[in-house]
Amino acid sequence: MDIVTNKIVVEKYNFETTMEENQPFENKIELEVHEVEPVDGNVELMAKGKIFKITIPFLLVLENFRIDGRISRIIQLKDFFGQFSDLEAKDVEGLSNPLIDYIKRLTYDVTEIAFDEPGVSLDFNANHNG
Repeated sequence: MDIVTNKIVVEKYNFETTMEENQPFENKIELEVHEVEPVDGNVELMAKGKIFKITIPFLLVLENFRIDGRISRIIQLKDFFGQFSDLEAKDVEGLSNPLIDYIKRLTYDVTEIAFDEPGVSLDFNANHNG
């Protein structure tokens, strides 16, 4: 699959070591996908394939800190004109993994600095629903 990718954007990344006691948090990492059209209605660009914005909102509570945020990227799938849901799971994973890697990298670097020790390495497993 031929893919044109824009840069990854960290829309929000929040790190907290102070958490309120007895406040329930549920770990979540999600995948949101929205079809995008160029603002100027560039028909030539759209004729090359569908454009999507992939966003990963997340909230993770670990032993002594929590992180939450949103990371996104706009991609164009060349010669693909179907729905994002038509893609195979391995293709969706390939498109979302670079964003997940950003979350891992940010968390490692921030915790390394915040705790003045080796950073925390996150490990995610794909969960395919349907």
